[in-house]
Amino acid sequence: MLSMNVELRHLRAFVAVAEAANFTRAAEALLISQPSLSYAIRQLEGQLGFRLFARTTRATALTSAGETFLAEARAVLARFDQAAVLARRMAVGEVGTLRVGYLIGAVVDLVPAIMRAFAGRYPDLDVELVEYDFSAPRCGLDTGETDVAIVRPPLDLPDLRERILRREKCVACVPEGHPIAGQPEVGVARLLSEPIVAAPGDGQWRDSWILTGLRGESPVVACEAATFEAELQAVALGRGLSIVPASASQFYARPGVRFVPISDLPDCTVAVACSADAPQAAKNFAEAAAETARELSDRPR
Repeated sequence: MLSMNVELRHLRAFVAVAEAANFTRAAEALLISQPSLSYAIRQLEGQLGFRLFARTTRATALTSAGETFLAEARAVLARFDQAAVLARRMAVGEVGTLRVGYLIGAVVDLVPAIMRAFAGRYPDLDVELVEYDFSAPRCGLDTGETDVAIVRPPLDLPDLRERILRREKCVACVPEGHPIAGQPEVGVARLLSEPIVAAPGDGQWRDSWILTGLRGESPVVACEAATFEAELQAVALGRGLSIVPASASQFYARPGVRFVPISDLPDCTVAVACSADAPQAAKNFAEAAAETARELSDRPR
């Protein structure tokens, strides 16, 4: 393989002269001086070891070797320009693959709208959507399986950027026939002595939903459930109660359970989250998700 010090500027200078058949016009097109252009061509010919142009006082014509080299030089420049455009689009998040996680049951009504809005903005981006159950509330952000996710905080992950999509009340899910099932609301203190259905695993997320921080002793965990369906089934069977977002009563209501608003618990939230060093496409998704959620919340109901 020949060792050469040929730069793109040499190729661009050569193609410009070949297409103009004139050094003066080529220099004007490149916005450089004619002596600089002539020097670049001499450098290129010196590196290649053969003449590219047959110069006369009347014309500048390609040699046979120059004609062959022209086609290849154009191909190299076109390929470089294509690579630069593709890389630039990748850098700003317009192309490539984006892995989006979402927690089961989180803004069920919003996810399709967010995906449609994002696809409209970035039609050339391949989006992989992955659902996670309650055993993985970080939705792949902790393992690198996803670039961005729709989650329910709190998530004990460092350097995580969260944008709130929705706030909603917490409700107690209790079996039909439970003493509080028909009440308009209930205080959290009334719930702390009851057995509770918990998410699998451990950590801050599970603790927040079984009210660990409000108890003087460890809760009585009746059973574990990784999905709303399993959770509500356990409640319907009378194994314990659970704490769920108010939207669960809209999307997961079923016979055998009742949902009672909790008067003195802070609202729970749904957020879109990604790390501080996430790909630009992930940050673009977070922006689109926040805007879509805001637009939908502003619509009259």
